[in-house]
Amino acid sequence: MEIMSVNAQRKLISVASSIGRNPLSWQGWHCLHVEFSGIDDDMQQECLLWTKSIVESFLRGVEGRVYFCGDNHIHVLCKKAERSILEEAGQQICALVYSESAVVSSYRIYDLAAQGFSYARMILEKSGDIFSLPVSQGVALGTEGRCDMDDGVEKPILNHQDYTKVLLVEDDPVTRWMVRNTLKHECQFATAPTANQAFAMYSSYQPDVVFLDINLPDNNGYAVLEWILRNDPGACVVMFSSNDNLDNIANAMDDGASGFIAKPFVKESLLHYIRNHTG
Repeated sequence: MEIMSVNAQRKLISVASSIGRNPLSWQGWHCLHVEFSGIDDDMQQECLLWTKSIVESFLRGVEGRVYFCGDNHIHVLCKKAERSILEEAGQQICALVYSESAVVSSYRIYDLAAQGFSYARMILEKSGDIFSLPVSQGVALGTEGRCDMDDGVEKPILNHQDYTKVLLVEDDPVTRWMVRNTLKHECQFATAPTANQAFAMYSSYQPDVVFLDINLPDNNGYAVLEWILRNDPGACVVMFSSNDNLDNIANAMDDGASGFIAKPFVKESLLHYIRNHTG
């Protein structure tokens, strides 16, 4: 796990801003936040070393990043770590620091997909960066009032033209089939297997939502994202990638994407953006 102490606060603010813009893009990510009370610079270095040893012991091999900030706060952002492990790590950090120094510390664990907006607001308000405070994304994933076919409530019958128009830009035929099969009753659907075809399709099809693979055979997905936003500011473009590391998600959001979905995708993640568009 990468450990950062130089300019950690500034870099954390940038990541927190990305998290706050779309927490749902951070599925599977958690933050273990540890705060130390009333310590000087020398003791802070000791606390950081003790924390580092606990983190490396409990989260060995876990993907993520540790931010040792200069305001007596530590933020451990990690992917697919069991909450029970994070709880144990937090307890051990607090116990070790107190036993060695009598310094009182506390910790909190955030599920960034569910609590990312609150987490980002906490970071940005603490830094005084009020202009980066995210706007709430509205209803959380999985809480929309939508009924399944077998729940006894009749779903409204929509005319074909009432459906949201979705464009999937994806070169892998299996992924194209899976997404099409998943969304066949939810939207109008079109695909483009290359960046060049995406440019042409976007102009002629005028989709409401674009699901865009980052790695395309003839260009980079970020180049397609830049082209779409330049020609259609405010477009809803959601990046697709099997590489859901911290920088990939944050970079997508910083470049203007409306969201990020990791492969293999979850149906509800796709439907969230379609339902948000239809209201």
